[in-house]
Amino acid sequence: MKINNNYLKEQLKHVYWLNGGPCAGKTTMTKKFVEELGFQTLEDDVLKYRPFSCPIEHSALQMPNPNLDWNKWFNRPVDVHYQWLVDLVQEMMEFFIIDLLKMPNDRSIIVDLGIMPENILSFIPKERMICLFTSAEEIERLYFFREDHKMILDCINAHTTNPQQSIKHSNKSLVKFSNEIKRACVKNGIKTIERKPNMSVDEQFRLICEHFGI
Repeated sequence: MKINNNYLKEQLKHVYWLNGGPCAGKTTMTKKFVEELGFQTLEDDVLKYRPFSCPIEHSALQMPNPNLDWNKWFNRPVDVHYQWLVDLVQEMMEFFIIDLLKMPNDRSIIVDLGIMPENILSFIPKERMICLFTSAEEIERLYFFREDHKMILDCINAHTTNPQQSIKHSNKSLVKFSNEIKRACVKNGIKTIERKPNMSVDEQFRLICEHFGI
């Protein structure tokens, strides 16, 4: 199924998109928009969409699953892991957009989802999109040690032969994912903000609101 982009542009004109890589502040900013400005949000949930996906058409959505060799999974070549991240989000969008259309349109929606901008620029204009990114060092320091990623870290510690090496290797894919999204956003003239360790939450929020004209 393909939904007309002009229709999407009209129906989703109350949607603002926080794009970018991991550990850049997207989740924190989403909470600020919800709590301080009364925005709605929609979380991406692979497990929600997987039962409705086609294993052939949505192969990335089938992963990860309990049948995997976790040691191999976390130590795949960087390019393979990176491509899975890209494909996963693209496949999920087929379902995600429908969920966005089902949400009330009387309040603005903030979306926190890193995706190649070419996939959404046809219906989310650059004025309502911003790219948040941070350094490789910050991603390596934070990603696997966030509370919401505890399940992933537990899996690595329990099922890989060298957890420290698996974390270090997996981080390379996450850094590549962040860098490629940022590069694509810059290419398409989308505003970018780097979250540095000394940047306060309020300052980042101010800059984003300023860009969105809120």
